[in-house]
Amino acid sequence: MVKRIVLTFTVIFFFSGSLFVSAQDNPYLLNKKLLEAIQNEVSGERAWDMVSKISRFHRIRGGGEGSDYNRCVEYLAHELEKIGLTEVAIKRYRADGFKKYFLWDSPVGWRVKEAELWLVEPYKKLLARYSDQAVSLMPYSQGGEVESEVIYVGGGKSDADYKDKDVKGKLVFATGGGGSAVHRQAVLNRGASGVIVGPSDREDRLQYPDLIEVNRLSPTGEEREKTGFGFALSRRQEKELVSLFKAGKKVTMRAKVDAELFDGEMPVLEAKITGSEHPTQEIIIMGHLDHYKPGANDNASGSAGMVEMVRNILALVSRGETPPPRRTIRFLWLPEIHGAAAYLTDHQDLRDKGIAGMNLDMIGEDYALCQANFNLTCSPYSVPGYINHVLINLMDWLDGGAFYSPRGSRYRFNFRINPYSGGSDHIMFNDSSFSISTPMLGHGDVFHHSSLDIPDKCDPTEMKRIISLSLAATLLLANADDEDAIKIAGEVYSQARMRMAERTKKSISLLHQYANDAEKSKPLAELYFNIFNYPQVQAGIESANMRKVMELCEKEASRKIIDELSNDLNRQVASEKEKIRLFYDLLTRQYNVKKEEFRPTDLYNKASSLKPQRLFQGPLPWNYLQEKLGEEDYLWYAKNREKVGGAYDSKTYEIVNLMDGKHTLLDIRHIVSCEFDETDIEFVLHFAEDLQKIGLVKF
Repeated sequence: MVKRIVLTFTVIFFFSGSLFVSAQDNPYLLNKKLLEAIQNEVSGERAWDMVSKISRFHRIRGGGEGSDYNRCVEYLAHELEKIGLTEVAIKRYRADGFKKYFLWDSPVGWRVKEAELWLVEPYKKLLARYSDQAVSLMPYSQGGEVESEVIYVGGGKSDADYKDKDVKGKLVFATGGGGSAVHRQAVLNRGASGVIVGPSDREDRLQYPDLIEVNRLSPTGEEREKTGFGFALSRRQEKELVSLFKAGKKVTMRAKVDAELFDGEMPVLEAKITGSEHPTQEIIIMGHLDHYKPGANDNASGSAGMVEMVRNILALVSRGETPPPRRTIRFLWLPEIHGAAAYLTDHQDLRDKGIAGMNLDMIGEDYALCQANFNLTCSPYSVPGYINHVLINLMDWLDGGAFYSPRGSRYRFNFRINPYSGGSDHIMFNDSSFSISTPMLGHGDVFHHSSLDIPDKCDPTEMKRIISLSLAATLLLANADDEDAIKIAGEVYSQARMRMAERTKKSISLLHQYANDAEKSKPLAELYFNIFNYPQVQAGIESANMRKVMELCEKEASRKIIDELSNDLNRQVASEKEKIRLFYDLLTRQYNVKKEEFRPTDLYNKASSLKPQRLFQGPLPWNYLQEKLGEEDYLWYAKNREKVGGAYDSKTYEIVNLMDGKHTLLDIRHIVSCEFDETDIEFVLHFAEDLQKIGLVKF
């Protein structure tokens, strides 16, 4: 009885400590003295200067010896050694278009010296030159020289665009971006020499007539010999050319490209600060180094931010403001996604070592110029962890005058906390093959993947903020003891309680929408059957996050406290279920909807009997399912998009991640619906059976 009273008091203490703090209290997980030291040490100015230096390299992965990418890797390795880091290594991985890392094909190797595109007829004019703007030449263009009539093919991405048009050996002009798709249709399928494309129709870019979008060709190893070249033009240039075709003019161009595809490599820059007490527990900080020149925010900003973090840690330790890290901190500068796959193929031990990760991808945007805000994209439900909670706890700390940089903006900190989504290196580390809880820290950006992603769009103030956030979280976890573990558990507990209540709020709102709509009310009983499970689902996710904190503990007493907090979350389930039941009863009476008991269909019964086990490592590549199933079978997904209920990429990622041989397909359906939005059981079944059909899953 005494034990129960003490533990209940502990629960209340953490809950109120996280939510109701007075002005003089420190609400953050890191002590005030170290937070102030971080504020003083991190320099947004130094980071901005490093962004400027990195953005001078055309960092296309696969370049091999002497390429801009390799030279940039070597430059950063030298900079890290200059500031005193001793554990620096460059790992090299084959990139020839044939080599696979997990299910992912490596890119081909590519080198370029120069390229020019001239309008010859009806008048002479230079349209593009690689040395003027590197993004005007599509990466992975093959070398060649041709002067020919230009064939206008509209969008150029469908068979219909080429009806009655002979493009073999000629240059093809298309509107609406999508250079890789146009190249596949015109060059690989029909024998054209090269393609010229205008920009996409993104509404937020219409006001920038001279912006050139990056259009990357994506040849496989088998396609290297057939690959042509491509040029990307601005909207102003596109309009000029379209006007010539509309006027019935004959258009001739001359293109000369000095480039080659070959057996290249993908270097990964690795830097470590080995832990003094727990070296086999690692915090992994990553960011992709590759991208076009300039590629300032995407992702010279994240790459520069990691260099600054290394400098900061060494400086703080040398001054005695923080002890040497007890756990290992590993920094990775990666070729995006493909380089992460290669590196993890070679470092399978990180599954056991990695306790948390952070992916720094586009961390420096100027809010006004880039139409941006900071996004914390959380790691997925399928991967237990506490790093999301730590970062959320520290977020409000960034909204203060100490974070303004001399040459930076004076904007208030503007952030969003978002559920899991992919698109960068964190997809590899969150994959259940490794299960390293890895959120992404970054911004949306109107200029990303374009010629206008230049250093002036990068804000030293925002750089200082996000580097400070990443550094604070890293130092907390690197040096966490039992006391810190209990504090982190308290934060996880408080956020979990609020998240469970928020999930119930969302469920109640959904019930209301269905009950108040005559058409939607037909499946109301099925909806109620599903969402009545969500409090238990959410509690299970939150409890797993809580128990993960135990890896920071050395004392059994600390683990018992965390275990009791975890158990208390399950005691909230009954309360949340009662709210859902009560509201359902009230709604059915209010809208005169017949209250029916849902009888599980054959699809539900089948899903509840199948426990899928994945048979492969790494995330499913984006086009893999389409390639293996064929167009006809894959068409089912296009015809049944409404069964997905939105967030297709995130849901399919999570479905695969949860295929552990323990969860049934019905369990998986409930988890992805709880995490995102309602998902038809037919979609989950169909997707799982397709994976079984192509040999990636067994039941």
